[in-house]
Amino acid sequence: MDGVRMSLLRHVQCWHSRCQSRYSSTVTSCLPQKIKDIFDDGKTEPLQIRQLNKVLSFVRGSRPPPSQRSALIKCLHRRNAHKDVVLVAKSALFDLNHNFEPDVSTYELKKYLGSLLSIGKSIQMEQAMFQLIKQFSLTNKGMVTNVMNATFVQSTTTESVPQALLNWVRFNNYLHGHADFTNYEQYKYILKTLLFFLRAEKPHAHVLTETLDFVGSTQGPLKASQFASTLIYLSCYNRDFSTAESLWNYKREKEYPIINSDLTSICKVYAHFEKFEQIQLAWSEFPDAQDDAQFDYLLIAHAKLQNWGNLQNQFNALFGIGDLPSITHYGIVMFSIAHLGEREMVEKLYNQLLRRKMIPTLPVLQSLLQVCYKTGDTNGCFQHFELFKKYGIKPTPSSCNIMLRIFRNLSDIDGSLRFLKRMTENGIEVSEKHFSTIINTCAKTTNNAIAEELFQVMKDHYDIKPTGSSVAALMHVYIESGLPQKALKIFKEYRNTEVPLESEIAIYNKAVEAYMQMNRNDMSEKIFEEILSKNLPADSEFYRVMIKHLALYMKDFETAENILSQLLQHSKLKAAPTHFEALMGAYDKFSNRRGVLDLYQRMLENNIPVNSKVLFYLIKATFKTKLRSRENLEEAISLVDDIMSQAANRTLDITFEKLHPSVMAWPMRAAAKYHSPQRALELMNKYNDLFFDKTDSAENRLVVIRSLMVLSAEVHQWDDFQKFFERYMNRIQYYQNLPSATVRNKNFASLLRGVLTYKIKHLVATNRATEIPALLEDISAKKFVIDNEAWNEATISMFADTRTIEKGLQAVNTKLIHGFNLVHKYRLLRNKAASNTSTDRDSWFLEKKKQAPSSFQPKLYLKSNVLEKTFESMDNYLGTMSNVEAELKDLTSRFKYYMKRYLMHPRNKIPGWDEIEARHAAYFQKLRDSKRAISPEELSF
Repeated sequence: MDGVRMSLLRHVQCWHSRCQSRYSSTVTSCLPQKIKDIFDDGKTEPLQIRQLNKVLSFVRGSRPPPSQRSALIKCLHRRNAHKDVVLVAKSALFDLNHNFEPDVSTYELKKYLGSLLSIGKSIQMEQAMFQLIKQFSLTNKGMVTNVMNATFVQSTTTESVPQALLNWVRFNNYLHGHADFTNYEQYKYILKTLLFFLRAEKPHAHVLTETLDFVGSTQGPLKASQFASTLIYLSCYNRDFSTAESLWNYKREKEYPIINSDLTSICKVYAHFEKFEQIQLAWSEFPDAQDDAQFDYLLIAHAKLQNWGNLQNQFNALFGIGDLPSITHYGIVMFSIAHLGEREMVEKLYNQLLRRKMIPTLPVLQSLLQVCYKTGDTNGCFQHFELFKKYGIKPTPSSCNIMLRIFRNLSDIDGSLRFLKRMTENGIEVSEKHFSTIINTCAKTTNNAIAEELFQVMKDHYDIKPTGSSVAALMHVYIESGLPQKALKIFKEYRNTEVPLESEIAIYNKAVEAYMQMNRNDMSEKIFEEILSKNLPADSEFYRVMIKHLALYMKDFETAENILSQLLQHSKLKAAPTHFEALMGAYDKFSNRRGVLDLYQRMLENNIPVNSKVLFYLIKATFKTKLRSRENLEEAISLVDDIMSQAANRTLDITFEKLHPSVMAWPMRAAAKYHSPQRALELMNKYNDLFFDKTDSAENRLVVIRSLMVLSAEVHQWDDFQKFFERYMNRIQYYQNLPSATVRNKNFASLLRGVLTYKIKHLVATNRATEIPALLEDISAKKFVIDNEAWNEATISMFADTRTIEKGLQAVNTKLIHGFNLVHKYRLLRNKAASNTSTDRDSWFLEKKKQAPSSFQPKLYLKSNVLEKTFESMDNYLGTMSNVEAELKDLTSRFKYYMKRYLMHPRNKIPGWDEIEARHAAYFQKLRDSKRAISPEELSF
């Protein structure tokens, strides 16, 4: 092996030498032959004195053009001949007045200044930089900035951190007149290298404060204060909140002026550390630094700290003593009550201030937006957001994130992307939180391609450092897209970063979900063990994932219930509807209706609000219980009726404004099928009246259109059914043709489950059964799932018509008969094993089923009653044939698996069957004894 490695190494070295030689030849091609010969030797060392003198003589004598100058400097730099670079540059890059040549290039300047630093000529480097700024700041500012940034990067490797940062301040101050750069989008061309330096090197806060002392002593306190603001801003941008807080305290101790960027940053820091009282104190202390950007944090602090009762008393007291509240009072009180979801009071106060001819401020508009989002009023959010434009007020990043959440709730990626563009164009600071929200929108449409692109844009274009929030969002998209391996790949990339990832628990939660999707319960357990070993602080999502893992995948319901009980008694975390939803989902899957009802009772006892999913499980459990006991569904329907009324009147403790269509759509379908189509229609009409106005009907929602299809089909109103079916398919096509639909939404695949059966019945009822094969082919081509119910319904219809019976045979033979055989084989072996009293081992098949109960469980199979109906149709079909034997031979050749099952018993209803049995007795005997498909060619038929 060692000999192979040495041989491979020699090949690589030779290849590298040839590449260097070719590269040198290309670079030096523009040089005179006598100079070219010096550099074509392939060496990587400074020139000999004789060679250097020859180069200097060439430069000083002929004043080479820019291409030759660059080639010389490039060759010298590649040889690490930094002293030679400086000597040649002094002669080649400067004119007789010691100014840079007008045509000097960025590359030449970078290498010249970098070489000065490499040989310790810092003072000469500074002089050259000041000369460069003085000479080109007006004519080629971009080049100057480019060279400054490159030189700063070089200086961080050759000089101390304070000295490198001091130079950054001096050069930028000389170029721009100040060192205060607190808007990354505006000053990205200046700040990017400094941001990356802070991110990569992570200098300790005391190093930065020492640097500020250095800047103050050499450049004056004003420049130190300006640079401190820049560092505070960038520390917050990097989410290094501890450093930002230290730098803020430094400015306070030095009594440097506090600007609005400083105050905004410290509000952000205090909000992160949940120091809400400090936000109010800091904001009140510096009125000259106040601006709209801080209201996001100030109002949240008020909402977190204030008691609504006290706020209401204060507000009423203002009126009671005759002093009318100011617009500031309105803003603070409105936002506080908006945070509590008190929409009626917010709107009352808003109308009141308008009547007083007051002009709404940012907190007032923020309150309107917040309360609409809190109560689930999507249209209200869009309407109120336009008020920002009407009153000329710039939305805050928090306002924008509310709108992005609205787009997420609507699964509208296109709207999200347009809104992100609008934010950027209007100069609104884009943060990781905004990207996480948009990436999570991609999870709803399983568009992993756009999610990946957004994650890269966040890192590369906006230079935002990912935390657990955005990484978990991307993992979530992969999981929802059925790509758990990709989710785990990014998890492994970020789990062991040099500096622990902020919100690290989020990516561990998603890793567990990825393994759950892969049915790797062993690996899920290992992730939980790693969370405990790393002592990661558990969050609310961690409890949800653990409950889901225990209940749904491990079927350990007792432990899952205990975990829920622990959460209900937790000192810091609160149990949420999603925790109950996770356990209810498991109970629903395993038909534990009593478990669902008991959990709902626990929610009521612990004052936990309910979400739409919880109500869905509650209603479904109630209906299923009634159906199982064959009771009348009127009581269950009344429950749905009451839930709708209480949700609309806000007398039910809920987390939403509009009851999700699926909550009433499922019971509506059940009522239509098992009780009364008229009552189902009444539910639909009441739902529309309570939650939608005339301009916005629920009938545009896919889940509602689906229910209307079931309703019309159950009462055999086929014209209405066709109308709804066309609307349903058009709506799906609309979503699939959106600009953002670059990846097919995997959730769409199942949209025809439970619907296609009715479409087949519709074609039969309208004498268009011959269209069924074409319909199935079209649905399959469009990659929709055709469920077992639909295949069986289609099979009955296709077998019943001689024009489509062959299509039916093909479908059964290729898709359904194998599942039928598997189901019946399992039943047969299970019954046999139950009656067997011997100590013989179970068959291989039963052993596998015991190890993995979900294995060998076909999704498609022919139902027994459908099989019998196909036999009847086949008897009728063959009974019309003039040459039954020829037809049997042909069918047995092409559809041997189905025909095996069909011919297991004599077909006595076919005229002349006894003669056929007699002539082909050997064939039938072997077929029925072996119970396997036999081609006619194997045994003469």
